[in-house]
Parts: sequence; C-alpha cells; structure tokens
Amino acid sequence: MKEKLRLYKFISCHKKPPARGSGIKASLTIEAAIVLPVFLYFFIAIIYFIQIITVQEHIQQGITRMGLSLAKSSYLYSDFTGPDEVESYDASDFGYEIEYELKALTEAALEGTFLKQMVKAYLDAEIVNHSAVLDGFNGLSFYESKVLDSSDCIDIVVRYRIRIPVKLFGLEDIRLIQRVKLRAWNGHRVPACYRKETEGEEDETYVYITNTGSVYHKNMNCSHIKLSIEEISYVPTERRNKSGGKYYPCEICCSSDVLYNLVYYITAYGERYHTKKDCPKIKRTVTKVLLSEVEGREPCKRCGR
Repeated sequence: MKEKLRLYKFISCHKKPPARGSGIKASLTIEAAIVLPVFLYFFIAIIYFIQIITVQEHIQQGITRMGLSLAKSSYLYSDFTGPDEVESYDASDFGYEIEYELKALTEAALEGTFLKQMVKAYLDAEIVNHSAVLDGFNGLSFYESKVLDSSDCIDIVVRYRIRIPVKLFGLEDIRLIQRVKLRAWNGHRVPACYRKETEGEEDETYVYITNTGSVYHKNMNCSHIKLSIEEISYVPTERRNKSGGKYYPCEICCSSDVLYNLVYYITAYGERYHTKKDCPKIKRTVTKVLLSEVEGREPCKRCGR
C-alpha cells in the first residue's frame, strides 16, 4: 500500500511543461491589433488624397475650358461700349454659337456669379457632388471672378472646401482656391514702353458717320447707328424704351390711320414707333472716313469718349 502511494505521488509530481512560443503568439496578436488600424487609416487617407487631386484636376479643366471660350468671343464684346449696348444689339446674324457666347460673356461681365451657372457646360456637376467637396457643386464660389475688367482679362476664381471625414488631431476642412487668368482675344496690341507716338498718327484713325447725323462714331456697332429694330403687332403706347421713355408716332411714316396697321417697328433706345422698316429715322447709311475729314462734327456721347 505504501509503495502504491509513493508511485502515485511520483507520477503526480511530474507535470507537463508549458508549450514553447505561447507567449510569442500573444505578443504578435497585440501588435497586429495596434498596427492594422493605423495601416488601414493611412491607406484610406492615400485613397482620399487621390480623390481630392482628381476633383481638383476636373475643376481646373472645366474653368480653363470656360475661360478659353470667353476669351475667344471677347473680340465681339470689345466692339461695344458696354453690356447695355450688347443687349440691344441683334446678334442673331452671327449664328447661334457666337450669339450664345456673346450673351454669356455679357452676363459674366455684369455679374461674376453667372459663371457658376455657365461652368456646368464645361464640367460634370455630378462628379463634384460625389466628391470630397463640401456641399458638392453648391459649395463652389465664383464670387471673386472678374470678366473684362480694366485690364481686359478674364479672371476666373473658384473657392471651395474639402471635408475631412475623420477629424483627428484638431484637423479642419481644407480651404482650396483654383484660378485661371487669360487675356481677352480682342486683338488689342499692348504698346511697347520704348515706342513713341508720332505726330499726325491720330489723323489715320477711322470713324463712322451717317448722312443725316451731326456726330461721328468710333464704334461701328454703336447703338445710335447699328439699330436693333424690333417688330411688334400693337401700338406701343404703354411700353418703355431702355432709357425709360415712351414711344410716340414717327412724324414721317406714321399717318392718321396708324391704328389700322398690323406691324410696327421700334428700337431699344428710340422714342418713336414706325410703320415702315425703311423709314429714314431708323435706316442708317454708315460711311467709314478718316477722323481728319469730319471737321465740325462732335464725337458721339455713347461711343466717342
């Protein structure tokens, strides 16, 4: 009995030693739990950065294409004295494409924010909406843009913010600005600083006159000689012109039975309505002459300044 008890104690005292490497496996698990999230965070950050670069390139291409389009059509705008004259001019003779560009250029010159609506034709708004840009396409601001200012340049400035999905370490949304500045293609030659004007050079300047007028015009598209004639089917007694004045019957072509006419003709800045399109009051015979040949005529108040 004593021998069996000794044998049992001998066997029970020989316990199985712990397996080698069990502590190493535990340490690897802890390291993986720490490193893997950090690795995934940086991997996602790289992908997000690539997305930011992609949308930046898309916006830059869009505003560059729009700027080139405006610069290309600016030579038409340079022939007018201002937006009001462009609006009163019938640009349908140029064709739909040029008419649209001239209208867009006029709207952009009046209001820089119009560029935000115009840029939709040059970039995909859905790409911007599904990008990292805060508020998508609505988050783009063209408020600082200037079109055909005193320097005859088209300066398109767009500001927006990039949202940060996980704002760690006090990170905030990124403010970005993109810009394209182009000189208007109006054919204007910048004089060299070493060039001096010669005497009599002004005499070679050409101006435009009419047979019945008393002034000369520097711009052949001046609204005083390039009239935009509108055809209407009623007597415009309650209508106002661009200057806010009323329309009265023409003393040449309007007779006593003027109320029985089916068609009448008016101009944007005129004060008379006409029954004949070839009335001398609205028909202009324009002649191009040298400035030295218009003695006795004053410059036009609209385009001669």
